Amino acid sequence: MPPLAPQSSSDDYALRRDYLASSRLNIQSRLWRDSLGYTIHPCIPKLQDDARIADIGTGTGTWMVEFALQKQSTTIQLDGFDIDISQCPPSQWLPPNIEFRLWNAFNDVPTSLHGVYDLVHIRLFMINIKNNDPSAIIQNAYKMLKPGGWLQWEEVDNTNNHLVKLDDSLEVPAMESLLNYIHVGSRNHRGGDEWFLNIVNTLGSSDFANVTLKPHEDPPILRRWVFETWLLTLEEFSTTKLRGTEQETTNLRLIKEAYEESKLGAVIQLGKLVCIAQKLG
Repeated sequence: MPPLAPQSSSDDYALRRDYLASSRLNIQSRLWRDSLGYTIHPCIPKLQDDARIADIGTGTGTWMVEFALQKQSTTIQLDGFDIDISQCPPSQWLPPNIEFRLWNAFNDVPTSLHGVYDLVHIRLFMINIKNNDPSAIIQNAYKMLKPGGWLQWEEVDNTNNHLVKLDDSLEVPAMESLLNYIHVGSRNHRGGDEWFLNIVNTLGSSDFANVTLKPHEDPPILRRWVFETWLLTLEEFSTTKLRGTEQETTNLRLIKEAYEESKLGAVIQLGKLVCIAQKLG
């Protein structure tokens, strides 16, 4: 699939950007599930039939749909929250226990949602965190959870991105340049992410208990697919946040070259971290 064309008309460009982004999110969510091997972390106790789950930053709603298809439950209530739910399936195609709601997770939690959820799920929300300060999201997740409820939060570990090659002698200059960019250059746009490395202490000081943070590495069978999906993510970022800049042009060239390098047996292995915590009380 060729990169988005900045020279196309603004309407066509926006439309193609949106449906490519939606498709990429759906593929990405499926690969995360296949890589992790679970939807809900196995250390979290089995949810009761009348449980309620909130998915913050739900995107296309794929995580909730995956859960519903796996569990075949029509009684566990699933609520997905995002500032834009236009990418989610229409309500007419959803079972009655799935609902998508407009809400900015940095705003106050509606009082009707205080203390009602058995599980709050967050995935790949890091890009929205500014100034290394996740306190607003943590406080809101805490408010939404019942006493004893669980938080499950999954993010990329940008400190553990590294090259994996079938042959150490293989030269992959484009991947090396992209690896350097995501370590250094992209921080100017996404900010720091050291806060997630310290989330055990942060949650512990926010009245959460049983906090664990575990690294996860994609199995070899998924490496190339995960890498190619990440290339789509970087393309989307470059053609939106960097549109019209020299860095956009550079990134789009490197993406094409890195894809060709991947055919030779190399990828950028993206680190993953999974955090779970329980609300006290």
